[in-house]
This record gives sequence, C-alpha cells and structure tokens, in this order.
Amino acid sequence: MISPRQPFESRSLSSGTIDTFDDQFAADELCVLLRAARRSAHTQAWVIYRAGEQLHRVGEGDARLDWPASIDNDQFDSFCASRRLHRWPAGRGEFVLGWLLAPISETHDPALAELAYRLGQRLQTDALARAQITQRVLYDIIYLASTTRERSEFLVAVHQQLAQLIDAENFYLALYDSATGKISYPYYVDKIDVDALEAETYEYLDRDHLSLTAQVLTSGTPLLIDAAGIAAAQAQQRFFCVGDRPEFWMGAPLKNASDEVFGMIAMQVYDVPRIYSAEDRALFLVVARHVAMALDRILHRADLEETVSQRTRELSQLNTALRQEVAERERAEHLHSALFQIAELSSQSGDMEQLFRRLHGIVGELLVARNFYIALYDVTTQEVTFPYYVDEHQSAAPAPRRSNRGLTEYVIRQRRACLIDFNDASLLMASGEIQRTSDPIRSQSWLGIPLFDDDVVRGVLVVQSYSRLVSYSTRDQELLTFVSRHIDTALSRRSAAEAVLAANLKLEARVQSRTRELDQLNARLQYENAHDALTALPNRSHLQQRLQSAWEAFRSDGNDLVVMFLDLDRFKLINDSRGHHFGDQLLMQAAARLRSCLRDEDLLARLGGDEFAVLAPHAPLEVAVSIAERILEAFDLPFHIDGHVVFSSCSIGIVGADAEFHHEPADLLRDADTAMYRVKNAGRDSFAVFNQELRREFSDQVEREGALRNALKRQDELLPYFQPIVDVESGQLVALEALIRWRLPNGQILAPVHFLPALEGLRLIGRLDLYMLAAVAMILADPEHAHWPIVHVNCSSYSITRPEFADEALAVLASHGVAPSRICLELTEGALVAEPDQARRAMQQLAEQGMSVVLDDFGAGFSSLSYVHQFQFSGLKIDKSFILELTASDRSRAIVRAIVRMAESLGLPVVAEGVEDAESLRLLQEMGAGHAQGYYFARPLALDDLKRHPLLAP
Repeated sequence: MISPRQPFESRSLSSGTIDTFDDQFAADELCVLLRAARRSAHTQAWVIYRAGEQLHRVGEGDARLDWPASIDNDQFDSFCASRRLHRWPAGRGEFVLGWLLAPISETHDPALAELAYRLGQRLQTDALARAQITQRVLYDIIYLASTTRERSEFLVAVHQQLAQLIDAENFYLALYDSATGKISYPYYVDKIDVDALEAETYEYLDRDHLSLTAQVLTSGTPLLIDAAGIAAAQAQQRFFCVGDRPEFWMGAPLKNASDEVFGMIAMQVYDVPRIYSAEDRALFLVVARHVAMALDRILHRADLEETVSQRTRELSQLNTALRQEVAERERAEHLHSALFQIAELSSQSGDMEQLFRRLHGIVGELLVARNFYIALYDVTTQEVTFPYYVDEHQSAAPAPRRSNRGLTEYVIRQRRACLIDFNDASLLMASGEIQRTSDPIRSQSWLGIPLFDDDVVRGVLVVQSYSRLVSYSTRDQELLTFVSRHIDTALSRRSAAEAVLAANLKLEARVQSRTRELDQLNARLQYENAHDALTALPNRSHLQQRLQSAWEAFRSDGNDLVVMFLDLDRFKLINDSRGHHFGDQLLMQAAARLRSCLRDEDLLARLGGDEFAVLAPHAPLEVAVSIAERILEAFDLPFHIDGHVVFSSCSIGIVGADAEFHHEPADLLRDADTAMYRVKNAGRDSFAVFNQELRREFSDQVEREGALRNALKRQDELLPYFQPIVDVESGQLVALEALIRWRLPNGQILAPVHFLPALEGLRLIGRLDLYMLAAVAMILADPEHAHWPIVHVNCSSYSITRPEFADEALAVLASHGVAPSRICLELTEGALVAEPDQARRAMQQLAEQGMSVVLDDFGAGFSSLSYVHQFQFSGLKIDKSFILELTASDRSRAIVRAIVRMAESLGLPVVAEGVEDAESLRLLQEMGAGHAQGYYFARPLALDDLKRHPLLAP
C-alpha cells in the first residue's frame, strides 16, 4: 500500500499511457518504420505529424529541412497549401490519427503511400492498446467497490489504477457535506505543494473566497484550467488557487444516484511538458464518474452498516431493560406475596414460636435464609434473648445475655440495619466495637435488621451465610429492612389488636390495588401479543387461534367456513417511492376500508407487510364473493395521504372449507394463498375462488417444477431453438433469437408457454436463464458457427434484478471463450418495474463489456416510453400483438408507424415480431421498419434444421 505522502510513479504520453515495455516497443517499431522509409522513398522531403489538440511532429525524412515541431489544427490546411504539400491520412478511429506530408510532385510515390499505411497501422495499434487499458481500469474501479470494504484501501487502489492512464503524481480526493459545508480530505498526495493538506484533515466552505476545490463542489461541474486561467479567475475574484499554482489543474465533482455532489477528485501538474492532453482530460472525466459510482456504493454501505449496528444496539438496550423490568416485576410479585403472608400472620392467633417459624419461611422465599434467628431486647433489663434460632453449625440457641458486645448488640446500639462481611467483622473486633472470638467458624456474610416498637428497638432479625458462594447485598438489606417494618407490625399485634386490624386492612387494600395493576398490565400484554401494532388488527397468531376454533366447529357441526387471502397490488412500489411512513399510512387506511366491507362476525387480520386475511365463519361461498366484490369496489376509490392521491387495488384469493380436500386449518390458508397468486399472475385487481381446477393446476405445477429441476441437471431435455431475424428490405439474416424448448422423455416438444409461467417469481427461472445462456455460448464457441450473426437470449425479471447476475453471465461466456458482443439480451418491462436501479446497474455492466440489450414486447406496457428514455437500450422489439393485426387494424398500423418513427429519432433499430404474411411485410417496408421476425420467414428451428436453412448459408 502507498502512503499519502510517498512518491507515486506515473507518467503521461500524448497518445495514451502504456507500460514501459510496450511504450519502448512502440517507439522502436516507429524508428524501424522511419529508417525503412528513408531508404525506400524517392524523396526525403517528407514529414509525419500525430493528430491531437495540435499536430505534433514525430519524424521526418531529412532532419535538415525546416519542419515546425507543431501546427495548430485550424492552420493545417493553409500550411499544406502554402508549401504545396500532399497529405496522406495515417490511421483512423473516431478521427484521423496522423498525417504524412510530402511535396505534391511525390503524390503517386508508392513508397510514401505504403509508409502512410504502415504508420496508420502503428497508430491504430497504440490507440487500441490505450482503449483496452482504459476499459480494464474502469472495470477494476467498479470491481473495487464490491470487494474493498475500507475506504482508505479503495482510495489508494483508485490512485494506483488512475496512474495507469494519466499522470497522477499529484492527486487528491475531497468529501463534501452540503448541509454543514464541511470539506474533508481522506486522500491527498502532492509532490510540490508545501502547503498541501495532510490526509484526513478538513475545512469549511468559504463562499466569499472559493478555492479551486470549492468551485467544483459548489458548481457541480468539472473544472479543467491552466495556469493562465487560474490567474485570470483570481484577478476576477471568481475563485483562488491555494498553495503553489500548477501549470494545469483538473477537478471533477462526485455525484450520487440522486445527482447530489458529495465530493470531488483533482489532479495537477507543475511542469509545462506534462500538461494534460485532451485525451487525458476526457479520460479523467470518465474515470471521475466511475469513481463516484463506486465510492457512493462504499459510503452507502458504510452508512447502512452503521444504521444496522445502531439499531442492534438500541434493540439490545431495549431487551436488557425489558429483562430488568421482568426481573423487577417477579421480585415485586414475591415481595407482595411475602407482605401478604406477613399481613395474614398479624391477624392470626398462635404462640410466638409458630409466628417466628412462619416469618422464617416468608423471608426464605425472598433471599437465602438457611441461617436465621430473631433476638429480642428488653430495654428495662438490657437483656438479649433468642426465642427463634436456626443455624447449620449450632443446634441450640444462645443463652440470654447482658452487657455482651456481639454483632446483635452492635445493631441495637446503631439502631440501623448492618451488613457485615468477614473483613468488616475483623475491623470491628480490632476497634473494640465487638468482642474478639476464637471460634474457628465465622460467618462470611452477616445481615442484621433492627425491629422497632414505635421508636424503641425491640429486637434484631438476622440472616447469615458461612459460604463464600452466598453473600448478601445492599439490595437484600433494603428488602429485608422493608420486610422488617411489617414484621414489627406483626409482633405488635398482641398489644394493639385494633391497630393491627386497621393496618391489615390498609395493607390488603394496597395489595389488591397492586394486583389490579398487574392484571391490567397482563391484559394489555395479551392484547399486544395478539394484535398488529400498526393497524391494531388481529395478527397471524390471533387468526390461527380463531381459525382453529372455526375449524373445529366446521368438523363437528358442518358449519360453512371461508378463508380469504388479500394482498395490496404494487404496494412495494409505493412504499419504496414514497417512503415507509407513507406506506404505513396506506396500510392503516386500507385496513379500515377492508373492515368496513366485512360482516360483524368476520375476522380481519394482518399477516405482515401488505398481506391480510379474512376469516368468515357461517358464510357460504356466495357471501364471500359478495364481500370480495365490495372490497374491489371500495379499492376503486383513491387514498388521500399527506396531500397526495394514491390508488392501490388488491388481489383476493377465496377458499371454502371442504372436508374431502382440507385436513387441517393450514390447508385453507395455503389454498387461499394459491388462489390469490393466481389473481396476481392474471393481472391483479380481482378475486379468484380456489376450486378443483386450481387444485389440479397446483398439483401439476408442483410436478412440472420437479421435472424441470431434473431437466436442468441434464443436457438433452432443455434445448435452444433459433428463429431468424431478417432485414426487411434485403431479406438477409441479421440475427437469431434463441427460444427454449423442453423435449420430454417421450419425445414430445413443449413450447415455453406450457412451463415458463409456473416459474415466474421462483429462483428456478434464474437457473434457467443461465442454463440457456450457457447452451447458446457452447454452440457459438464451435468454430463451425463462427459466421453466425448476433444471438438474442431472453432474460427474466428475476435474473436482471439480482446483483450478481451480470458477473455470472459474463463468466459463462468467458468459460466458453465467447465474446459478449455476440450476445444480445431481451428484457421485458417487468424487469424494469421490479428493481429499476439494480436493472440499470446490471445493464450498464453488461454494456461496458460489449453486450447489447433490447426492450422486448415494446408497446404492450403502460410505461414503455419512459423506460426507453431512462435505460440505454440497443434496440426495440415491437409486440407481436400489433403486427398480427397490421393488415386489419388502422389503429395497429398507426401505433407501429409511431414506434418506428420514434425509434428512428432515437437512433434505435426496430424488430417487428409476428410477421406471418407478405402483406404485413410490405406494410413494414413502407413504414421503414428495419428488421422483422415471424413464421413468414421461418418458425423456431432446432440446431440441425437451422444449419440447413438457406438464410444461414455463408
């Protein structure tokens, strides 16, 4: 890894940067070419200029002739005319790459013409090498975004990649927060500027004194400027150079997917000979766009990870708090139980031994009380007695005593609870507060609580532990102190019966109040566990409980039972475009509208997302159908949310319980869901009743899906058939479309219409796409098929919206050695509706590797024109429904003519699908359609039949 301040090796060539070996090789080749020309030409009065912003001399026949080192392009014609020179073009790309000049008298010299030809080959080779390196660098930058997690590593790698194309010795990148005006520099390398910022420093935007960097960030446009331009801008107070003034400076903004500037990159040189060429500047702008896309992906990923991490921490904290609340609630319940039992003791008769034993049991429920005793203190005689004493090391209670200085007497003197461990007891003995003892058995933790009669200490309640594993805490001290107050009340019962009774009634009232609060809390928790938090509707768990009860009634009494499954149409599109808050408001209004369409006894539940279910007991199918019709009618009205008007229909599946086919409640939910998806596949905004036909269709679908999975593991069942695409005017073959056919083991050939619809929405369709691509690539890889035209392969919505699809498709072609330019993908509108951003990224990645993409079934969708505008398609295929009616429908002819004209204006080729007769072909020729496809030319052909077809003849 290269540190930000370490020298960075880079250099720039006027014709593009290549590695040292290739550069030297190209120079040697050119020298050999020039030496040969000097020997073979009739005259030495010739010169060679390379094209660019200016014409630069690269070689001449006679070095003694006065040829200028460079010529401005706008003076080139006058220069040749004034010197009576003939010029030969040398190499062509988008423009002429160089010129060979010689006197007009040598115009027909074959050696000079041969020199111009060989020079052109050399220049074209150099240009191609630079283009290949540029393409590889751009691909590597995009690849870095998906493989590099650390931003710093990404920036160093980008610098290294950029240095392969342009003189990048002085390079930096800035990030910009438009809200705060903060500009940070995570990467900064400069070899000359002594005032250059260190990496990871920052500053704030000064709009009254804009720097070159700030000018790019605020304008959002690239800035390519030389030293003179910088000086002029400073003189006009437009923007200023900070630090040493470069001879040339280039800066380009970095924009995210929302076209917002979040940073910029810049490069600069301080030597006039190293000033960037026009090609360098254009490359810099292209690289800047790729860096913006890649860096935006990394920053977005970091923000997303931070959001997930923050949410995880919040949930963890909430969970900890909830656990603590539950523990506190359980502790409170135990405490209330103990207090209640003590309150009962205070109103019961019996001797003191029984009272103390019950108290021991109650305290033992709150904390460890294996060693427990109660000592009573007579204030008059100052005698301490032990009426109740339980100890694991001492079976008999201590004798009554006076003037003793034990721990019990220490608590009486202190008149407060005392928590004493082994070390505390040793310190008290050392200070004389308690008497020393030679007893080898001493408690490790001792807790004594004074018992009061009004304000007079009447005794001490003690628990102690001899084990290091059990020690009491201040919390135990607080708890036992609290309990001791009630014990005081129980002990005072005999002397104040009426006061004890009143205290007992008061305590009972408090316990009842607390119990009611707990009951209310439990009821609320039960309600929340059974209902959806957003819509307050019953949730899936509640629905399953009610469905179980209704199912039992259906099985025992034969009562009618209907289950409906509902799903809002295009909710994900609305939620993604408007935001989650908008989606939540739509769900709440939709829930209220659904509830208004049901009977009082029907149950409406939200299952999650935009899925709802209705349980309709005692309802025949006719009633369920009328409910569905009311729902569809209600959803024809718009929703008004935050000042916006939104329409959202729904798809409904209905199933009535049938003892012959349904064996448990889950079967009803399954069949209702199946019926609902039947509506989805048929176009949405309707309802379907699950019947025997759907049941057979579902069974056949499951069986067909299993067979298809097995077919994907073989090589002899799923086969590509090819249908020619021809030029409308000449009838010549221009392309082939690969169409899948399934050859069953019995020899029957199935068209896609018999098995593809069942795969929509399943991952299996993605495997089928790659299978077909691999099958076509295997055929194209055969040298026998090298003369084949481009082959169109259909691509599903599922595949194009997978982030990894483009890499997988390119890997398949690479494994067979087939260039991506020999494949054209056909996409339908559905692929673009589902995930437009992901589809756009995949199409761009494929296009960068040379693969073309056309929009299939154009004209059939409601927003096809917008997709032509948004996506970089290579062509359009007109939906065959228009072509089939071309000769009979004026409307179809008008639509096709409009599509052809629109495509011409956009520079896109058009393929008309479904041409089945000569009259349709004639009309397409009159309209100016370029290509056509249909049974009139050929049906889809197996590979062997295609090879014999006249259209494929070499």
